[in-house]
Amino acid sequence: MSVVFDAFHPAHRSNPYPRYAALREHTALFPLKPRVHIATRYAEVSAVLSDPEWGHGYDDGINPLRPGVAPDDVPGGIVRMDPPQHTRVRGLVNRPFTPRHTTGLRPRVERLVTELLDKAIAAGEVDLMESFARPMPFTIIAELLGIPREDYRQVMDWSMALVHGTDPDILQTPEQLARRDVAKAEFEAYFGAQIDHRRRYPRQDMFSDMAAALEAGTASDIELRGLSVGLLIGGYETATDLIGKGTVALLRNPDQIELWRSQPELASSGADELLRYEPPIQFTHRVALADKELDGRTLPRGEGVVVVMAAANRDPEAYEDPDRLDIARFAGQAPPPRPLSFGGGVHYCLGSHLGKLEVQLAIDALLRRAPDLALAGEPVWRDTVAIHGLDTLPVRLRK
Repeated sequence: MSVVFDAFHPAHRSNPYPRYAALREHTALFPLKPRVHIATRYAEVSAVLSDPEWGHGYDDGINPLRPGVAPDDVPGGIVRMDPPQHTRVRGLVNRPFTPRHTTGLRPRVERLVTELLDKAIAAGEVDLMESFARPMPFTIIAELLGIPREDYRQVMDWSMALVHGTDPDILQTPEQLARRDVAKAEFEAYFGAQIDHRRRYPRQDMFSDMAAALEAGTASDIELRGLSVGLLIGGYETATDLIGKGTVALLRNPDQIELWRSQPELASSGADELLRYEPPIQFTHRVALADKELDGRTLPRGEGVVVVMAAANRDPEAYEDPDRLDIARFAGQAPPPRPLSFGGGVHYCLGSHLGKLEVQLAIDALLRRAPDLALAGEPVWRDTVAIHGLDTLPVRLRK
């Protein structure tokens, strides 16, 4: 049986899951190119994500997906690092994302959700992405970092250029790659200036923590600038896309909206299920830092694997009826294995607790306060495949 991997084709942008399923049913490891495979089953994806000997390989120059690319040329800082460098740099900014600190942010998130929904409901019909799904999580991470409010628009424009830049280079035009490189340089220069300013005028924000690390010699300037970029994009894009895609998924499954409204205690399980069902980060990649066994075969050091979390999250070996949205799936005493949307192991998403809190509060408030919520047009999907989300989401919030 011949299988062609075409999930990234524009025709499948709004629903790549049947194409993932075809590959998952065909083989555990699909050869994508020399020295690179695709993994789509839960067992293999989980094994790779949880094992520290599967890393990024940039520092060793063994990454087969981007051969010859220097570590500092990869946007996002911490996302390209392997231990012990990764452990050191992650430890500099871990505190604001701990469960305890995230719980302390709940009142601020609730106030912001209320403010934005007040305006959206008053307008009646809005683009939910522009009026709610983007500004809420963006504002929270911008406040944590210490970005001045007057810079929000410019910073968001840079971040969107880099979101497009996360796709495999082969899927991008020369013009898109050039825009990514320009945005990366401008973005990192801006964050470098903010960190330098905090060396002289410290505040209670992450830029000040980074400035202190620079003064203490525990991180370099280039590490901190890259880290800032990764924190900003990772700190809002996942929640933004999950709010948008999750709203669409719920509107297409109205029975689940009624269940959520009748049993609001399912909000946490519902957020987990949306994360499984419509993960914003569809895939990532890892490189074997040593010879590794996977699917009964030996993959030598330097071999790459594209791990498709979005496919693993719908593996019938891990989840019963995986293509059905079920907000009660993760409730109860014996829930199924956790979705792999936040990754795993040492690279498990730093902002997972905050992201889930934002999604849970945002969608719960939206369903509760907009009983007449409905689509007001067709959603427009962003032309990206790695970070999967919507450009626009027209909705009607009241009759």
